[in-house]
Amino acid sequence: MSRTSEETHVQVRPAGEADGAGLAEIDHLTWSPVVTPAPRWAADKQFFRDADHVRDTLVAHEGGLVVGYVHLERSTLCPASGHVQMVSGLAVHPDHQGRRIGRLLLRAAEAEARRRGARRITLRVLGGNTCARALYVSCGYRIEGVLEGEFLLGGRYVDDVLMALDLTD
Repeated sequence: MSRTSEETHVQVRPAGEADGAGLAEIDHLTWSPVVTPAPRWAADKQFFRDADHVRDTLVAHEGGLVVGYVHLERSTLCPASGHVQMVSGLAVHPDHQGRRIGRLLLRAAEAEARRRGARRITLRVLGGNTCARALYVSCGYRIEGVLEGEFLLGGRYVDDVLMALDLTD
């Protein structure tokens, strides 16, 4: 699978083990309490947990340089929710943001979810992450719920917004 954006000359492909260091760097550079409740990763932290994590990651690259990724996995291990995939990570290198790469990655994740037989894609986003929320809405995601004050970040309570994309349309 390879998707290309004519505007950016960026392609999306399945991740490989060799992408791990670049993806860890992207996570380190894009970390902020506005985008994640998780603590900041060390720049040299191992990105991939296991072979499944590699398989469930799509990377955006340009001229051999990895510039972003999306991680798409089953929403739960329960067989009854096997028709639901979840975006559990999306990041674009700061030097490449604003070039529609996030949108390209979400479209690639949508195609992959459909290939896997999914009927829905879900995700969670912090309430204050207005840029990401706007991107998701522009790609067809709808808010399905809000966990108010779910996280205490920097002395403030922050909502966790649950969003989903219906793939049956």
